[in-house]
Amino acid sequence: MSGSVRNVTLVNCTFLGRASLYVVGWLSDPPAGERADVFISRFEVRFGGGVVVANGFPPGSRVTVVDSVLIAEKRVAYRGAYDLGDVSACLVVHNVNLTGSVLTIARTQVAAVFRDAVGVLVVGGVALSSRGALYMEELLVQTALGLCVSVEGGVAASGGSVVAFVDSDFLLCEHAVSVRGAVSVLGSAVVLVRSD
Repeated sequence: MSGSVRNVTLVNCTFLGRASLYVVGWLSDPPAGERADVFISRFEVRFGGGVVVANGFPPGSRVTVVDSVLIAEKRVAYRGAYDLGDVSACLVVHNVNLTGSVLTIARTQVAAVFRDAVGVLVVGGVALSSRGALYMEELLVQTALGLCVSVEGGVAASGGSVVAFVDSDFLLCEHAVSVRGAVSVLGSAVVLVRSD
């Protein structure tokens, strides 16, 4: 595919204290042909921080988070537009639009070890079209009797898109997966496989 590619690679990095990582796409339509390739591997955050993936990624983009460890020992406070109020989560997928682009989160440990925590929060809705894909694979999610995965705002998938949550383990969760909002699937697939 022709056009400009914005490459971001983060490997073997540890955030301390309350520092969080924000992977933020375009708020509006990017220039024609521009796309992003984001690769995050062996990333660790262990105290009061987390990870936010937000906004739109143009066709041909790839955002990948793998082999990482996200542990919150106390409530995570995100900044600005990503402030979640009373809700706190280690990993936040915020209002993501995947039009012909792919978001993969795999082989990652997520632990929120404080009261009423959420491990993975999908908030503001997820929209997938034109063969967009959201893969969450081989996650180990642990909470202190909270929600392991919470989807708030609904999911809309069309045009051959895929939402897959497979081969994941949930520990000490009051509820493994909670969905609030409409789920609309048109010519696409939603897959939940072997999640214990």
